[in-house]
Amino acid sequence: MEHIRIKSCFSQDVTVVSNDFLDRFLPNANGDFVKIYLYLLRSASTENDALTLCSIADRMNCTENDVNRALRYWEKEGILRLMKNDRGEIGEIAFTSFCAPGFSPDNPSGPVSDRAHHPEPVSPKQNQQEEKQEKKEAAPLPKPSDITTERLAELGQRDEIRELFFIAQQYLNHPLSRAEMQHICYYYDNLHMSPDLVDYLLQYCISRGHSSFHYIDKVAFGWNEEGIVSVHSARKSVESYHKEYYDILKALGVDNHHPVAEEIKLMKKWLERYHFPLEIIREACTRTVMTATKPSLRYADSILSRWHTRGVKTLDDIKQLDAEHETRSAAAAARPAKGGAGSRNPFRNFSQSDLDYDELEQLMADSDNN
Repeated sequence: MEHIRIKSCFSQDVTVVSNDFLDRFLPNANGDFVKIYLYLLRSASTENDALTLCSIADRMNCTENDVNRALRYWEKEGILRLMKNDRGEIGEIAFTSFCAPGFSPDNPSGPVSDRAHHPEPVSPKQNQQEEKQEKKEAAPLPKPSDITTERLAELGQRDEIRELFFIAQQYLNHPLSRAEMQHICYYYDNLHMSPDLVDYLLQYCISRGHSSFHYIDKVAFGWNEEGIVSVHSARKSVESYHKEYYDILKALGVDNHHPVAEEIKLMKKWLERYHFPLEIIREACTRTVMTATKPSLRYADSILSRWHTRGVKTLDDIKQLDAEHETRSAAAAARPAKGGAGSRNPFRNFSQSDLDYDELEQLMADSDNN
């Protein structure tokens, strides 16, 4: 497990949270992400040489996958920078300059007394130039098919690779083809997975009915992006996702069902792209069960996509949207019907439907798009 170094711009024994963070980022961020960010701030103010993704997860009572999601979120927001080593593991976390004590647009160097202890902040332009240079210097990752015959033969001489080939044959119940051996060597040689992790990767995918290396590649790439380098962290990631998936399905009234790829794709979108906490997703599922003739994840997706567009972050936001909808409905009901009381229209006493036509149109549009 790679130890992570945090570049500190804070005085020891003091944890400083900038007003900029409180004003701009706190209102919209997931609570667990905020918790992990604050713990990183706390760690930055002390000498902590034993910090790892596992230690952060244990300290914050969450999974390593939760930590990875939080780090990626804050990096996307531009307040953290993640530096990785040649194995793709996070080796350093740097806070961006606005987090430094005393930083402000008018005084970017901070208080005079701090300048001797803190380096000059890097401008956004410099950051962009550095990021472009890093992307330029980063070599594209080779493909499994790029494993040459010579390299395949060289790796095949190693006992641990021969053992992996034997294990894979037992899982797949057929002799390995050259292409399948290339994939296994690719995980080991290019993604820097340990033999135990490759074994678990094959076991995990094949036991769930996915023996295609096209599928196994996707899982391997996902783990690589998450910084998973051990069987322990892979298991925690799998358990975390599985628990969330089954919680969501249970909220829809679905039991004893293993989610398929399309269902997982939708749920990952809610959890990772929308960053919705489970309580928001459960609320959408509850409304789906109460409204739809046949509850489905796609119906719930139409609700959650609309909430995402409307900027929903908490249950209180949903209550606010409900209140606004009730106000519009009441105003519409109070408007006199066209033609007035003296109208001879035989349907003038017909009770209007309580359906939300805006919502129906949105659901129909989402259904067409899908």
